[in-house]
Amino acid sequence: MRKANQARCLALVISMLSGGPASALVGADIADRTVQRFTVVVAGAKGRCSGVVLAPDIVLTAAHCVRRGERFQIGGNFGGGYQAGLGPVAGIVQHPLYTSGDAGSPDLAILKLATPLPDRFVPAVLNPRVPGVGDDLIVAGYGKSAATDSGASVVLRMVLQRVSQSIRGWVVLTSVGEDAANAGPGDSGGPVFAYRGMHSLVGLMVGVSGKRTKAVALAAHTDWIRETMRKLSGP
Repeated sequence: MRKANQARCLALVISMLSGGPASALVGADIADRTVQRFTVVVAGAKGRCSGVVLAPDIVLTAAHCVRRGERFQIGGNFGGGYQAGLGPVAGIVQHPLYTSGDAGSPDLAILKLATPLPDRFVPAVLNPRVPGVGDDLIVAGYGKSAATDSGASVVLRMVLQRVSQSIRGWVVLTSVGEDAANAGPGDSGGPVFAYRGMHSLVGLMVGVSGKRTKAVALAAHTDWIRETMRKLSGP
């Protein structure tokens, strides 16, 4: 019976994940400077996503944001204003289990930058804990700031959200009280931080359905992240 319930919960989470890429923290507050230092824009010819800094020349983002064969540039808030063209992406490593169109596969990709980011940006700390139901988390992204926006923003926004579902490497987040902002084009790849353990990284936004934000919990993928970083950094 327990396995059957878990299977039903997993099927529900996966069906919600098929709602589409995360697109905007509509109504969220402007991110504080600490969160700005961890978060960047990943820009390509077909649109933009968010990403989180893991090393001066390494960024984690959503795999669906970075198709192979396309060119991408990194941007972000730099010294109080947005700056595009902080550097090109030199290499892309998608999670080995990611499959485009499979909402249940780990939607993660690690980017190797051609040049290190300015000192303004610092690596986020990976948190090995899996968020549980009822946990409050902070999400950040460069998505739309209002429903009437036509696309991603140059302003980084953040909001508190609560875990409503947590199962097998996925978490579903909903608004908390008056913080009614939801993820929506531009927020995919945005970091999810532990609230009380600010600003340790526990997840990555990858999708949205209605007012629910979907994120990959990173605990099960820390070994892959660290090993990929080691390989990209060279001897």
